[in-house]
Amino acid sequence: MKKTVLFLCALAWALVSNAQTCERDSSILLTGAIVSPWYWTPDSPYIQTKPACINEFYSQSVTFNVPDTIENIPGVPLAIPINNLFIATSNAISNLPAGLTYSCDPPNCVFNKNTLGCVLLYGTPTGPVDTADLSIKVSISSPSFPVPVGPLDFPSIIAPDAHYYIEVRNTGECAVGTNDPSAQIASVKNIPNPFSDQTAISIVSNVSGDFNFEV
Repeated sequence: MKKTVLFLCALAWALVSNAQTCERDSSILLTGAIVSPWYWTPDSPYIQTKPACINEFYSQSVTFNVPDTIENIPGVPLAIPINNLFIATSNAISNLPAGLTYSCDPPNCVFNKNTLGCVLLYGTPTGPVDTADLSIKVSISSPSFPVPVGPLDFPSIIAPDAHYYIEVRNTGECAVGTNDPSAQIASVKNIPNPFSDQTAISIVSNVSGDFNFEV
């Protein structure tokens, strides 16, 4: 009987774990963004990941738009072609709030060029209240190098002052109404960034209606 109960508990846990689905944001194919939600920078000071509340289940899908070439690699002056980007299936994301973990789609965490890779952050935060500054260890497979390049820290590899934040709040503080301005706007980003003459500004709203927009 004891073995049966343990088996059923393990089966239930497996079903719950497998039920977590990473949802790709295909809109970044139109904007050309490399990641969604966008990261925080001084020029775009918005935390666009969902807040996490202590003792409440949390999930956040992060979509990577994998290019066929990449630049900004330390020690490499030119852009290089790539085969794929990949992260370890465990311990690749540092500073995750206590109680959270991650999984990938595809499960091996290898994201081929010209595809959308997905990383799911999920779990039940245990605290404390904080703003977690995540760093993702990313490696690059390139035909230009005999061994993978990396691991490199994302998002600082893109810009030194870029950060990927998750806010951890007290229990009950993640449910907000549409009268809260921070709840109305899901994301704000401009592509390219930085820019010289022109840029495209993309704003995704959680509510419908008329908006006034000023630059």
